[in-house]
Formats: sequence, C-alpha cells, structure tokens
Amino acid sequence: MKHKPIIHVVFTLLLLVVSEATLSQSVNPCGIVNRSFASGEKLVFEISYTWLFVWTDVGMAELTVSAEKRFGRDLLHIKASGKTHTFYNWFFEVHDLYETWVDPVTVEPVYFNRDIYEGGFTKENEYFYDWNKNQVAIRVRRKKGPNRYDTLSVSRCTYDVISAVYAARNLDFSGIKPGKTFPVEVLMDEEVYHIGYRFLGREEKRVSGLGRFRCLKFQIDVVAGDIFSGDQKLYLWVTDDANKLPVAVETPIQVGSIKARLNTYEGLRHPLSSKIP
Repeated sequence: MKHKPIIHVVFTLLLLVVSEATLSQSVNPCGIVNRSFASGEKLVFEISYTWLFVWTDVGMAELTVSAEKRFGRDLLHIKASGKTHTFYNWFFEVHDLYETWVDPVTVEPVYFNRDIYEGGFTKENEYFYDWNKNQVAIRVRRKKGPNRYDTLSVSRCTYDVISAVYAARNLDFSGIKPGKTFPVEVLMDEEVYHIGYRFLGREEKRVSGLGRFRCLKFQIDVVAGDIFSGDQKLYLWVTDDANKLPVAVETPIQVGSIKARLNTYEGLRHPLSSKIP
C-alpha cells in the first residue's frame, strides 16, 4: 500500500465520498445557499479496520466550523484533522490536517491548506482560488523538499475535498431517484478527478453508540490503484434531514475492510430529526 496507512485512506474517503454529490444537481450546481451548518459545529468520527473478521478502532477524524475574518472577508474556516490512536503510533503514526476557508453563504472556497504526516512521509498543499479567471494557484511540497508551484484552470464548480463536503450538505436531494448516477469533479493534489456515484435510496442505518437514523445511501465507484482492486464500491450514509450529516462510510479494500462512523456531534444548525427514537 506504499506510504498510505489505513487511517489516511479512510479519512480521505470520508472527505471525498460525501463530496460526490456536490455537483450532481441538474440545476445550476453553484446555486448553493448555506442552510445546513454554521459556526460552532463539531463532528468526530471513529475509524475502524477489519481483517479476518476482527474489527479494530485505529484512529479518529474531527471536523469543525468557525467564523473568521481572512483575506479582508468574513469567512467560515472548516478544519478537518485525522490521527491514529496512540497505541498504533509505533506502527504507523499519522497526523493529517485539511482546512478550507469558504464564503459563509455560497460555500465557495477561497483558500485551501493541507499538511500531513504519515509514518515519516510529509506533504504540504495550498490552493489559492481566483474565480474571476476560474483558476487555482497551487503550491506543493513533499518530504520537506523544494516548493513546486503551478496554476490550474478549473470549472466554476470545482471544489477541494473539504469545501465539497459542506457544499454537498446544502443540496436538495428530495427529487433524486434511486439508480441515478452522476459524475463529479474534485480537485486533489494537482489534478481534477472525475468519479462516478449512484444514489441507492433511503434506508435506516444503525450507528454504534448513537442509535438509528433515517439516511440517504450512496454507492461510489472507485478507480483501481494501490488501495482498491477496481471492482469494489464505497458506501456512504447521510442523514435525511436539514443537517445532511455523514454518519457512516464503509468499503472493502485489497486487504480487509474499513469503516468510518460518526461518534459525537455538537453545534448542529438544525435538530437531528432523522434520529429514530
């Protein structure tokens, strides 16, 4: 699996797969008005791995939202961090940081930063968005080496993995029919990735420690590579209410399976009406 540990894979999937719905609407995909989250929200996810039918909690991911003034604007700072539990640090220590600053109404990204440490491998990544030109200025630095700079032309509604998560939470899924498949563009590293996903329908999902929720379920098609064999699917459950919280992600990988589940939440903008008593 090269330098990619299990916790990093799951953490990245958690950020990526929920973004698959971001650009899926047939209406203007950038016609987003933030009504689902606000400053003060905090979500914590537990990450688990199984091999030979034994599930083990190996790490956690935390997402927070706070109001900040930056670049002369009032913005929302969305911060996502992932790390291994202390017990597993001897094997493969991970400390990952992803953060983005977005417009509080449209969720349009202004600046993105990524700083990761994974078993000795380090990487820094910055995006500076210029929507007047539909361009992103990129800085990448690997293993404490020299900075590399580039400018990438993107479509108007291309998001980084963090802003994509929160933009997706403001879409109206009420008219989506089961079986509908959508393409999406997500900017990662120095490339725009095209990934397909399918809406499977509405179902109840039990989340350990939290109970049962009425959810929207999605299936994500993945590309073959170091982690996936190419014929595997990712599954995502999002609460069917005004918050649209991701509560669970599940997928097999080439060795074993991985899951991420919502563990704690606070500061929600709306009552969690999808929770079943």
